[in-house]
Amino acid sequence: MTEPASFALDRSMAVPPGHVVETGYVPVENVVLACRDRMAVGDVNAAYQKRLQLGDHQSWPPPRGHWQGDRFVVIDGRHEFVATLMLGLSHLFVAWVREP
Repeated sequence: MTEPASFALDRSMAVPPGHVVETGYVPVENVVLACRDRMAVGDVNAAYQKRLQLGDHQSWPPPRGHWQGDRFVVIDGRHEFVATLMLGLSHLFVAWVREP
């Protein structure tokens, strides 16, 4: 029997009936942060260490947000985005809700 996947992060999203959650890779130069408040050094370090351990894999659940033209706006997952930049990675795996 396979056990369900579990995770400790609260990166939840409300998905209205009939909508679809989509995922994809976005070039880091096309990503912007919705919240630009100061970040705690410890939180950024934790995201960096996690990202470093993943290697070329991506985390689940991914940072989430929405599209604003050709830019992806990160609503939840900004520490992971900053860690991606710190490691010099070219793409970020993200999720968003698409209307039907």
